[in-house]
Amino acid sequence: MARTSCGVDLVDLTVPDDGEEAEPRIARLRGAVRVLAPRADQEEFSGRAADTLPVADRDPFRTPYAVVHDGTAVGFGVLDVQGYLDEIAGEPGRAVLLRGFYIGAGWQRRGFGGAAIRALPAAARALAPWAEVLMLTVNVRNEGAVRAYLAGGFVDEGRRYFGGGAGPQHVLRLELGAS
Repeated sequence: MARTSCGVDLVDLTVPDDGEEAEPRIARLRGAVRVLAPRADQEEFSGRAADTLPVADRDPFRTPYAVVHDGTAVGFGVLDVQGYLDEIAGEPGRAVLLRGFYIGAGWQRRGFGGAAIRALPAAARALAPWAEVLMLTVNVRNEGAVRAYLAGGFVDEGRRYFGGGAGPQHVLRLELGAS
């Protein structure tokens, strides 16, 4: 779990592989993110956890996270150690991909997105200690998200990724550095 100074945690929502049920807190957060949605104009870019959480559950390379404030899920995202990194990272074996990240519509404009972005490096290092960079793609039309990622320290590589269904995307990277 990665925590920021403003009280936002990134909580790993992975369930046990051996058929055991998730611990109660994780089960509650998984249920909460399934009904959490971004603003309607953002959904085409990030999707919803109701759709992306089951995909992450089936993919051993993806780790779903809840963005949690005071015990309440306010956002969702997935860290992926494979995905389409071979298409966007110079050294995909040293990178982690952020995908499907959003803050719920009712929780936006309260600083939770920025706090979660600041917590991402610690979560990525905990998941993949060998990783040196965190990568993401963000739709060129999603200007608010672009600004938030850049303010959080991500750098626009000046390249575009065209593999997404919603049009061209900026390729952003954040050096993870030492913890």
